[in-house]
Amino acid sequence: MKKTLPFLCIVFALLLTTEKSFGQSSFGVSAGFHDFTLTASLEGMSGSGSNGASGYYVGFFGEFGLADKLKIQPEIQFAQIFSGGGETEKLFLPVMFKYYVAEKFNLQAGPTFDLLLANEDNSLSDFGFGIAFGGAFDITQKLAITTKYSLGLNNRTSDPIVDIFSGQSFDVTTKFDVFQVGLAYKF
Repeated sequence: MKKTLPFLCIVFALLLTTEKSFGQSSFGVSAGFHDFTLTASLEGMSGSGSNGASGYYVGFFGEFGLADKLKIQPEIQFAQIFSGGGETEKLFLPVMFKYYVAEKFNLQAGPTFDLLLANEDNSLSDFGFGIAFGGAFDITQKLAITTKYSLGLNNRTSDPIVDIFSGQSFDVTTKFDVFQVGLAYKF
């Protein structure tokens, strides 16, 4: 995990510094509502449970033209999430492929990576990845409203849970899902 974050930051920096290799490019900032859902299920037990928390995100992105209607948008976001009097901070790294279905409207899909910055629960992995999809509407040439949903793909729980009464252990599957809606401003 400690090697993954520097690698992702290097990839992001390379994309930002090699703008001449892409067609049309732009840079900008984004901010908005960040909704986080943790879903957990136990092996051998039916059903699952979930817990949600909400907060905000702020980010910086680059947008690079790949074809006439196709662009790629890597982004780095800081998200702060509040729940039950506590807060969680994480880095969220979506890399969205944007296809313009109309002049001002695009559909998006791509991989996402996230890193918990202050993980007090040692049973949860700090690093996660998923797949995101969403869309955006360009209000003006510089301002857009965006939305995306990220579905967590990896299990964030590494150790089984032991029942204190029976001593039996259960494998736990924990995944993080994220919903965002916000504004993006291009410089």
